[in-house]
Amino acid sequence: MFTALKRDMWTGDPYLCRLMRQHTRRGRNRTHNQIVVRSDQYRTFTLAERGNVWLAVPGLERRRLVTIPLNTTVAPTGTLRLILRADRVEVHYTIDATTLTSSKRPCGDREIGVDKGYSEVLTDSDGHHHGTELGELLTGESDHRKTKNARRAKLRSIAGKAIERGDHAKARRIRDNNLGVIKRRRRSAAWQRRVRDITFKAAHAVVDKAALVVAEDLTRTFTGRKRLGRNTNRRLAAWTKGVTAEALANVSERRGSALRLVNAAYTSQVIPGTDSFGKRAGDRLHCTRCGAVWHADHAAAINILERAADPDIGLHTPHTRVKQIIQERDRQRSRLPDQDSNTAGHCRCGEQNIRIRSTLIKE
Repeated sequence: MFTALKRDMWTGDPYLCRLMRQHTRRGRNRTHNQIVVRSDQYRTFTLAERGNVWLAVPGLERRRLVTIPLNTTVAPTGTLRLILRADRVEVHYTIDATTLTSSKRPCGDREIGVDKGYSEVLTDSDGHHHGTELGELLTGESDHRKTKNARRAKLRSIAGKAIERGDHAKARRIRDNNLGVIKRRRRSAAWQRRVRDITFKAAHAVVDKAALVVAEDLTRTFTGRKRLGRNTNRRLAAWTKGVTAEALANVSERRGSALRLVNAAYTSQVIPGTDSFGKRAGDRLHCTRCGAVWHADHAAAINILERAADPDIGLHTPHTRVKQIIQERDRQRSRLPDQDSNTAGHCRCGEQNIRIRSTLIKE
C-alpha cells in the first residue's frame, strides 16, 4: 500500500480510495435555506381564471404536497430553486434569454463608445454621464462597512478575552446579540439591488442611442493600486465593474444592439483626434500642445470608439506594445507638414475640445 501511495497508483485499491476520501480536505457547504426541486417533482395550478399561479412541491409527509402561492400569472418551468427568506419563499428558475428580446423598446441607430467609471457607471462618446449616483453609493457603503467591521472586531476581541478567563456566559451574550449577520445580509442585499438598478438603467440609456456599443473588456483584472492609499484601495475593492459588464451584455442582447469589446490601454491618457499623450490631473486631461482640457472619461470613450476600427491594436495586445504603437504614430504625425499653421507640432484636437472647455468653465 505504501508503494502504491508513493507511485500514485492508489486509485486501483478500494481500501486506499476509501481512506483518501475520508482524509482529503474538501469544501463545506453552509447553505441551509435552499431547496432544489426537479421538473418532474412539482406541479402548478390556478384557483381562478386569470388568477395567480400556485406551486405544489413535495413535503416531509408522504404523498402530501406543500402549496405555495406566487405573485405572478406565469408558471415557472424546469428545475426550481426555492430560497427561504424570513417570511417569504423565492422561486428561481432558468429561462431562455432569446425570448426576452424587447420589441417595444428598440435600440438606437448610432455607434457609441463607453468608458466605465467609479463616480458614474458609464460615460459615452457624446460626453453624457450615466448613473452618476454610483460613486456616492459605493463610497458610502464601503465607509459604513469599515466602521461596522471595526466595531465587530472589538466585540469579538472582548468575547475572546471573556472565554480566556472562563466567563462563557458573557461571550455567549456577545455572540448572540452583537455578532449576528441577519441585518448585515439584509443591508448588503438591498445595496446590491440598488447598484444593479442604477447600472442597468445606465446601460439602457446608452442602448437607447446605440446600435453598436463599443466598450472595454471589463472582465479583466486591474492591478497597480498599491500607491493609491488604503482608503482608496478599500473603496475600489467595492467597484462593481462585473455588474457593469453583465448589464452591457444583457441589455444589448435583449434589445438587439451589438456589443464589441476592445483594448482600452491608455485610452484615458491619449488626446482624442491625435496620437499624443496628455497630462492627466484627476478627472481632467490636459493637452500639452494646444492647452485643451478634456474630461478623462469622455476622452476615453472617444478613443475606445476609435479602437473598434484600429487594425494594429487588438483586444489582447499587451499594454506595452500599445504604448509603442501610439508613440510611433505620434512621431510620424509630428514629421508631417502642417498645412493650416506655421507652428511646428500644432495640435488639432477637433472642434469638440472647444465645447468641452466651455462646459468645464460653466461647471
